[in-house]
Amino acid sequence: KYRSETRNNLASMPNMPALEVHVLTTGSWPYPLTPDCNVPAHISALCESYKTFYIDSYEGRKLTWQMNLGSAEIKVRFDEPLTLVVSSYQMLILLLFQNRNSLTFQTIADETQIPIPELKRHLISLAAPKYKVLRKDPKGKAIGPDHTFTFNNGFKSKIRRVRIPLISSRSTKTQAPTKTGEIPREVQEDRKHLIEAAIVRIMKARKQMNNSNLVAEVIKQLKSRFNPKPANIKKRIEALLEREYIERDESDRRIYRYVA
Repeated sequence: KYRSETRNNLASMPNMPALEVHVLTTGSWPYPLTPDCNVPAHISALCESYKTFYIDSYEGRKLTWQMNLGSAEIKVRFDEPLTLVVSSYQMLILLLFQNRNSLTFQTIADETQIPIPELKRHLISLAAPKYKVLRKDPKGKAIGPDHTFTFNNGFKSKIRRVRIPLISSRSTKTQAPTKTGEIPREVQEDRKHLIEAAIVRIMKARKQMNNSNLVAEVIKQLKSRFNPKPANIKKRIEALLEREYIERDESDRRIYRYVA
């Protein structure tokens, strides 16, 4: 419906890319909001056209873009043209090289406004030995403001559609564990969001649970990634109570109910 209704409006804009949107409700997917990044005009126009369509179709709703969760397919003119499957952040980075061959990290950061930790991770992925779409100078995972990234015209692949994998966020973190075993702040924040997402998923499926069972189920679901402490789970439950994702049962405060 969106495509048919907006085709005429976008007909005057050549080479307009196709857009596929997955709308997630914050009640079911409590992802943290990410800072806005700079998006090229032709992509921004497409996003705005969908936003207008969505708001007109669903009165009273608000649409917020989560660029960090998106992906894209882009046709790139290397010596041999290829289609790259990349993240939305990687797409924004590569679009900077349409008319320029080399850029410093600081220039890329200034022009995209992608959060620095994520920008480093996505750049290193594009310059990885197996998928060297960009060449980094100097070599290595460490990135400084004046380090240079150059478009690799000679990139080749035996397959015509190449998926560029993202390296783990841990690979770009330079923080070492402290002597007391303190967990880096970035990791703590990531774990908070994972715990909250698990709580909401569980409560949406079960509708109501007592505190002990909910804590046990969260630990069970997340144990393959890390071992959440019951005290930390309790803090995230309290945070979700404050934000009204869940509520306490009036007759028994040890029981939580999912708020639809």
